[in-house]
Amino acid sequence: MDILQTNWFDWLVFGIYLVVVFSFGLLMSRREDTTADFFLAGRRLPWFAVALSLFATNISSGSFLGLAGDAFRDGLAVGVMEWLALFPLTLLAFVFLPYYQRRRIYTMPQFMEMRYNLAVRLIFGAAVLIFEAFINIPFLLYTGGLAIEVMFGIPLSWAVIAIAIFVGTYTILGGLGAVVWTDVIQGCLMIVGALTITAFGLHAIGGVDELFTQAREKMHVCLAADHPRYPFPASLIGGYLILSIYYWCLNQMLVQRTLGARSEWDARMGTMAACLIKLFLPFIIVVPGIIAFVLFPDLESADGDKALPLLIKSVLPVGMSGLILAAIIASLMSSADSALNSWATIFTYDFYQRLVAKDATPRRLIGVGRLAMVFVLLVSVTPALLLTDQSSIVQFLLTGLAYMACPVVVIFTVGIFWRRATSAGALTTMILSPIVCYVCQHMQDLFGFGFDKSSPVYWLIVATAVATVVMIAVSLFTRPKELAQLEGLIWNRHDSLTFGPQLLQRRDVENQEKMPGTAPRQLGFWWDYRLVGLLAYLIMILMIWGLR
Repeated sequence: MDILQTNWFDWLVFGIYLVVVFSFGLLMSRREDTTADFFLAGRRLPWFAVALSLFATNISSGSFLGLAGDAFRDGLAVGVMEWLALFPLTLLAFVFLPYYQRRRIYTMPQFMEMRYNLAVRLIFGAAVLIFEAFINIPFLLYTGGLAIEVMFGIPLSWAVIAIAIFVGTYTILGGLGAVVWTDVIQGCLMIVGALTITAFGLHAIGGVDELFTQAREKMHVCLAADHPRYPFPASLIGGYLILSIYYWCLNQMLVQRTLGARSEWDARMGTMAACLIKLFLPFIIVVPGIIAFVLFPDLESADGDKALPLLIKSVLPVGMSGLILAAIIASLMSSADSALNSWATIFTYDFYQRLVAKDATPRRLIGVGRLAMVFVLLVSVTPALLLTDQSSIVQFLLTGLAYMACPVVVIFTVGIFWRRATSAGALTTMILSPIVCYVCQHMQDLFGFGFDKSSPVYWLIVATAVATVVMIAVSLFTRPKELAQLEGLIWNRHDSLTFGPQLLQRRDVENQEKMPGTAPRQLGFWWDYRLVGLLAYLIMILMIWGLR
């Protein structure tokens, strides 16, 4: 495959982007003096930064390449995965966030010790560290390196190493503040880049009408119920929903942004605003894969992950590729820096401080966090270079997420909604769930019946149901915590469904730092995040109906 033709202007644009992001990250690193600054951005993030950072962290270079590749194979139905995020984002805003924010936690495993015990915290934390080091971060590095290799001919190994060094430098120095504010820049650039690719691609095939004419079978979001990867409605309410609940509500990498919000209102409004962004992503990230299907009819389905780089090479004029490369690298960096920061936060708080040095100074904790980032980068590079044999990089990530989501979703949701859930039940569920997932995934091989093991859309539902039965059964035969120990940890109607003036209050960080005791600012009813969420759901229903 020929590499993308570039000129000096492309490299100038790309170079300017790298300098701006790197300089901005270093600038933000000067503000990280305490652990709250380094790991939670000083709890001063406004709602729009939360929303854009959630979007930018979610959309990686793997999303650009992988979603376009799956769209090349399966069409617009891939976009249902993006719309599916509305359900867990709503759960995050209305169920989980009140408990996270009011407990002032740093990590998800920390919350698990409050609800259960130290053993559950450590096993959960260790599972997250292993998943991030050997699946998620390698996935991010590989997809970014693949984009650079296909587009510019730079060897994959060199591209992966260069990305790791660049992203690691400003993340290690700057902490979450640098991560989130660079995400804001990168999120905007990603939208501009995706719009540019889509616009030039549509022009190349003759417009939207021509797209529907030449790829009509790809322009439906509701595929047959027996489709191996995106069956409808299972793709909306099946195993992918379990994945989404874990990814958006219980995943340190995403939730950490909301923990750094300046107020509970900012966290919830940022979450609902992210819903609106997710609604329109399929039309700028998924559609290019369908355009590539029209332009490259001879491209094999197995090579679908190369559809987007091929499209970029074919439709963009010389001089634009620097912008697109910057957008793709921005998508990688915004996810990789978030993964690094969340890995360091869990390692520092859930293992180093909790087990080794409970009285460690903030400077020591920040230093440990930085060393943890260096370590996980070194560990992740080798697995990243071993992903070349995967037929679908998206399905690779989804399978890894499924093994994480099954036990975590069960112990979090059962633990929040049921007082009787016990530490023994949670511990047993965490230990047995990998076996349960493996058996459910490979039922055809083991028993001669079952689901397609390539996708968790069906088998994850069964695995989660079995894990829930295990959790409940063990809990019924073991001793629960006293009610006093569960105060503020169990769901109640007041926290999620009762709305008062306090939910439209925004902490005035600057004035409160100068004058402690300053009252929060009261916002008008038009800033009610419930209205934003309602609008997002109405738009989603209309789009699914129109593209069914």
